[in-house]
Amino acid sequence: MLQVKDLRDSFIEFFKTHNHKIVPSSPLIPKDDPTLLFTTAGMVQFKPMFAGTVDLEYTRAASIQKCLRTSDLENVGKTKRHCTFFEMLGNFSFGDYFKKEAIEFAWDYSTQKIKFPEENIWISIYQDDDEAYDLWKTHIGIPPERIVRLGKADNFWGPAGDSGACGPCSELYIDRGPEFGCGSADCRPGCECERFLEYWNLVFNQYFQDIKGNLSPLPKTGIDTGMGLERLATLVQNVDSIYETDELKKFAEFVCRETSTKYEGDAVRSVNTMIEHARALTFAIADGVYPSNEGRGYVLRRIIRRALRYARLIGVTEPFIYRIVDPIIDTMGPYYPEIRDARKNIQNLLEGEEKRFLETLENGIDRLEEIMKGLKKSGTAVMNGSDAFVLYDTFGFPLEMTIEIAAEQTLTVDTAGFENEMNKQRERGKQSWKGGDFGRERVLESLAKKAGGTNFLGYEMEKSESSLMFISDGKDLVSSIEERQEAFLVTKDTTFYGESGGQVGDRGTIMSHNGAVFQVEDTVRFDKTIIHTGRVVRGKFSGGDTITTGIDTVRRNLIKANHTATHLLQAALRKVLGDHVRQSGSIVEPERFRFDFTHFNPLTIDEIDEIERLVNLKAWESIPVTTTIMDLDTALKSGAMAEFGEKYEGTVRVVQVPGFSKELCGGTHLDNTGKIGVFKITREASPGAGLRRIEAITLKGVYERYNTQHALISELASLLNVNEGGMAKKIEDTLKRAGTLEKELEKFRKESLTSDVDTMIGNALLVNGVKIISQPFKGVAIDELRDLSDLIRSKEQESVVLFGSDVDDKALLLFAATNNAVKKGIDCGGIIKAASKILGGGGGGRKDMAQAGGKSPEKLDDALREAASTAKNMLSA
Repeated sequence: MLQVKDLRDSFIEFFKTHNHKIVPSSPLIPKDDPTLLFTTAGMVQFKPMFAGTVDLEYTRAASIQKCLRTSDLENVGKTKRHCTFFEMLGNFSFGDYFKKEAIEFAWDYSTQKIKFPEENIWISIYQDDDEAYDLWKTHIGIPPERIVRLGKADNFWGPAGDSGACGPCSELYIDRGPEFGCGSADCRPGCECERFLEYWNLVFNQYFQDIKGNLSPLPKTGIDTGMGLERLATLVQNVDSIYETDELKKFAEFVCRETSTKYEGDAVRSVNTMIEHARALTFAIADGVYPSNEGRGYVLRRIIRRALRYARLIGVTEPFIYRIVDPIIDTMGPYYPEIRDARKNIQNLLEGEEKRFLETLENGIDRLEEIMKGLKKSGTAVMNGSDAFVLYDTFGFPLEMTIEIAAEQTLTVDTAGFENEMNKQRERGKQSWKGGDFGRERVLESLAKKAGGTNFLGYEMEKSESSLMFISDGKDLVSSIEERQEAFLVTKDTTFYGESGGQVGDRGTIMSHNGAVFQVEDTVRFDKTIIHTGRVVRGKFSGGDTITTGIDTVRRNLIKANHTATHLLQAALRKVLGDHVRQSGSIVEPERFRFDFTHFNPLTIDEIDEIERLVNLKAWESIPVTTTIMDLDTALKSGAMAEFGEKYEGTVRVVQVPGFSKELCGGTHLDNTGKIGVFKITREASPGAGLRRIEAITLKGVYERYNTQHALISELASLLNVNEGGMAKKIEDTLKRAGTLEKELEKFRKESLTSDVDTMIGNALLVNGVKIISQPFKGVAIDELRDLSDLIRSKEQESVVLFGSDVDDKALLLFAATNNAVKKGIDCGGIIKAASKILGGGGGGRKDMAQAGGKSPEKLDDALREAASTAKNMLSA
């Protein structure tokens, strides 16, 4: 029996012998295609070749493409064939061969290589495609009754995304036999039953569809075929489900073995979902997609959380999905080395994501079940959007997961209501992000709409003449402004850079021909409009004035140094950490800059040192920085990096440090790396899951940091009464002495507490032969209270200890009892519940030991009195 790896090898070998260029799979993140979230078909990487927009290096190709589709995510695990990740076998022609050869290749591979019985193969064609009909009937010899004409919904394919090549198609089916059928006399391909399974789709690309849906003939016809490896393996191995094929079955066996689960009943759905989602996550993360709350990252987060929900249904309550990565990589790594290289990163990221969601999953499920129970009781079939939003916002439940779980109880969700709550939160977040000055932002946005675009001259010039187009006082457009007035100005041309792309706006002055001066305190950008914000410091400005814009040159130079340093930093990060590193955000200021990037692990000291070394080396090599204007497609094809999620115009600026860095960037930059001076990383941290953040300095930042640290060192040297060279030894000696004194003090405290034990026992309240020992403390930690309670219980076999302590303005309670006291009715867990409420806190525990905390240490005495009273009642019952 052919295994999955045999099918991969046979497909590639077959088309290699037919002179096809064997092209490696492209990543799951489509390159240069903003219309697609993920690579969804084998032809995606060949779209420009079908469209005729690039020079052809070859005219026929074959590939095994990694694909990810989530349109039917809720069906994965529930059906026998749905999956998010799959491998697409495909052969392609770009003006080389067309229908005749494509049909021959498909027939020969099906009947000669994988030995499908000829009599079991059925064919579907587009209803008007007589050419394909004749080829199958006359050239191949398929009986007419096994050739089915279907409409556009079934047999017209494409494009992949909003635009691209498309055309009629012909599909190959296997007849699995009447036992899989519906019993209908006219059962054939196109029927909804399980008898006829389509396994290969041959698309005859004849047209190009634009984003408006218009069709035009392609310059050259082409062939685009696709055959799902999982579906093919199901048929070749004669099993009923993709999860019974050899590779996926191996993963299922791993899950069942590690979780002690039997692969039967409802557990089948859970196990299938877990292994399918683990495989999708493994490949997506290896290709640089990290979980987040938007775009591709949100899709991954949905998949992770859905997998965890199904893991919970078989009793798995700890992180587990990350463990499935090992068998997946061990099996598929030889064919896809990129997942093998990223093994540790994938596992670390998944484990972290699982831990975070599991912290809220149980409470979220409880809340959801409570909501659904209430709906059932009231006879309501629709869950409020506000309830779904609480599940999303508080418990991390993606809306799609809530919808799926609700559907299992025949309930629906008010998605419009959910979106309404989501929009409210976005509005609140926007106002918060803008410092609450939301009215100002609306004024600026309105001003930009009226003003239109601004001509930015600041790449080449620091000063320029222009005319004053619009003035706003923050409420309305005005004709003029006078001294001490704050205002927003829009000029026809400007040398001021408006904040965008992470680079802060320029400051400086605008002067009118009559000597008036406007101090620019910030410059912002709305779409294509640059708006200067500030105040008049002298004279009067009127609309139409001839003005001169002049930036603060020193400040701009500092910003340029930091911005160019971010480009060197990203290049260094990719060299040291790997190509998965991509910028996810930045802030570039005069004194410092911040750079966020995709990476899971904290950077080691050695990695940071090497990154600093590389950036400084490139700075000290004094490499000229070049800027080139080109169209977006050309820029991307030249290897220029783009920031994910950033929207670019048709014409872009490419900033390059030859031989080291090449990025799309609209910011301002140095003309030579040597002007960076010195680069220093000051902090490395994580702003969120799957992301790292570096804060760094150059020029002024380095100078200020040196001055600050020099002053600190001088002050410490003076306090320690040593010179700078002797500081380390003096501090080491001082710390050793302090450590010795702390140990002696701790010993004294314990001896003091222990010496009081007899006094505590002597003051005990005796009830039914049990001593109730109650005592408040100040500054005694929970471990010390536990040790002291153990000592008392070792001395008194029938005792209950009620301790409370005020530690750092927080109240701690520790209650403990001997076995004999428990037998007589003592329950420390019950006692502590009532006492902790008095402290404004909570806690719990066993009958013989419980602990709690609270925020009102001033009520410790009241809490201990309540505890003693409760213990007395228990012993008296």
